Amino acid sequence: MRRTVEAFRQFQDGQLPAGPGADALMAAFRAAEDELQGHEASPAKVVTDRQVELLLKKKAAVLHLSAANYCWFEDPTKALCLKLAGAKSATAPLTGLCDSSRCPQATHHLLHRPVWQTTADNSTVLLASPRIPAGEKNRLRAEHERSMRALEEIDKAAGKAG
Repeated sequence: MRRTVEAFRQFQDGQLPAGPGADALMAAFRAAEDELQGHEASPAKVVTDRQVELLLKKKAAVLHLSAANYCWFEDPTKALCLKLAGAKSATAPLTGLCDSSRCPQATHHLLHRPVWQTTADNSTVLLASPRIPAGEKNRLRAEHERSMRALEEIDKAAGKAG
């Protein structure tokens, strides 16, 4: 719940999520904002964290945390990890198979940036090494490009890049 409320507050501050699931998450956050603002005109109304938690309770229940992304596991049929594993009856994501840059339920947030930066940095070092075979360099190049795209998306969504 704490991470969901934190992501909602960041959204309100203009620090948007990135990744394939960002639009769906922002739609849920916009609905919560509309609900919070949909009250009769009155003197200033203070919105408590408890009110936010109640509105986001359903969303928080489907959140699965990973080092490089959040998985909002609402629909198992959309989960790329389950498709890759052929797991038709799973009730939770298979985070070890997560490809968050392609899964429609995954989001990247500013707090995930260090993981993506480390991956990009490590692949840069390995790509420069003459000891790495050409075939492995092709795989590393693709991984590096994926990491760089994730970093660019995170920075753009967080308002850090033009």
